Amino acid sequence: MEPEPTGRIIRTGPESYDLTLTRTFPEPPAAVWSSFTDSSQAASWFGRWEGAPVRGQSTDLQMLYEDGSPWSRLQVSECTAPELLRLLVEDEYGSWDLEIRFRSSAGGTRLDFTQHLDDPLAAEGVGPGWEYYLDRLAAVRSGGTVPEFGDYYPGQGAYFLAQARAAAEADETGRGIG
Repeated sequence: MEPEPTGRIIRTGPESYDLTLTRTFPEPPAAVWSSFTDSSQAASWFGRWEGAPVRGQSTDLQMLYEDGSPWSRLQVSECTAPELLRLLVEDEYGSWDLEIRFRSSAGGTRLDFTQHLDDPLAAEGVGPGWEYYLDRLAAVRSGGTVPEFGDYYPGQGAYFLAQARAAAEADETGRGIG
């Protein structure tokens, strides 16, 4: 079963774009926050790190559900518990600027996960990956069935490519050019 992609790409500047995915959880923000900030909880759905991530310092992050379980460098650039977590991640493919916002919503949490992009076309590959990981997080938190990556990639790539092209053609206010 191929899940429906939910991510949206918007142009935020001359050469900047945001890929944002939203999920809701029945627990309060502090409970969902720990899925990102407690290494053992993060390991259940994404990856683990060595040491204690401290704002402005780097630590090693191992992505446990990628081929070869690769290591990356992780730096916390902003942290306001349990509302905002901004991470800079570097790996062999480049750097990733990730912003995670946790908001109280209807008795639970609205999580907005944003990857800031220089090139919207990168979303063709990373969009399905974040859909997978966030659905994996929801399954782990609820005790549900953990999804398979093959249900997301490459099948969702065309959706994200269309979003990326539309964002690239938009002016900085998000309206189409022309």
